[in-house]
Amino acid sequence: MVKFLRVTCVLTVALLAQDIKTNVHLVLVPTTVMDKRGTLIDGLSANDIVVTDDGVRQTVHLDTSDTVLAPVSLVVLVQSSGISTPALARIRLVGAMIKPVVIGDRGQAAVIAYDTEVRTYTEFTSDGGKLRTAFEDIEPRTIKQAKLIDAVIEGMKMLDTRPENYRRIMVVMGESRDRGSKHKLAEAIELAQRTGTVVYSLTYSAEGQAWTSSSDNDPSMPGGPDYIGAIGEIARLGKTNDADAFARATGGRHLGFLRQKSLEADISRLGEEIHSQYLLSFVPQESKNTGLHHIEVHVPKFPTAVVRARPGYWAEK
Repeated sequence: MVKFLRVTCVLTVALLAQDIKTNVHLVLVPTTVMDKRGTLIDGLSANDIVVTDDGVRQTVHLDTSDTVLAPVSLVVLVQSSGISTPALARIRLVGAMIKPVVIGDRGQAAVIAYDTEVRTYTEFTSDGGKLRTAFEDIEPRTIKQAKLIDAVIEGMKMLDTRPENYRRIMVVMGESRDRGSKHKLAEAIELAQRTGTVVYSLTYSAEGQAWTSSSDNDPSMPGGPDYIGAIGEIARLGKTNDADAFARATGGRHLGFLRQKSLEADISRLGEEIHSQYLLSFVPQESKNTGLHHIEVHVPKFPTAVVRARPGYWAEK
């Protein structure tokens, strides 16, 4: 059976914030192509990849990992509630990996912690020392509350200030479910799509972290296509797993960790994927659709490939 990633997201929620830009001049589509075993497929050309916008094939420009010009803008969200203390002890140790493994020499990253509040530990910086210090400075606070969705929205607003040609990426290190946000999942997903952000979730079970000596599991999100439809489907996913909903609605990925080495492996896997992506871009053709445009990416010469890419973008209203 042909396995393409064909994700259609239809949201009807109102625009969350007036300061989010909706004009679309250039659509960036970072795309990961893997075989069924999860091995990255490289060496593709623009002629090998088909991108459609609302079903209309687009003229696509392709940068590979060797020629990519767009720097990475990354926001890392770290859950800092007291229930996460064992996991936080592990997360503090990986701050030094962010620059060399994830953002590279030309990228920048910001670090946010969330519990009852959402706090910025460092604005965008390319200084690896500042990023390492930001991770080390995060301390556990209130026991259970963790406003994941509110933190995602704050991070999206920060990413929206980055230049149009930057790749916008968010990495969430926390539990897979929200605890007490005032905003709703659908709002955050729409904002992620409007800003063109890809969300990667590195999650853990707070209960499981207390028993790390018993195993070294590294569960990951099941591979293959996933179809997100209307807002009701997103709400259903949210009841099960907010992290899955963010990853699937943005073309990202959901990985899990239990012990230190599995967290480090997840970050290494994330960095490898980001720097092995095909950076597709296109200038949208004239269209009457002033709402959400649906993107599909196919690789006909590899009909069983698993393709992950952003599922859509929002045009000017």
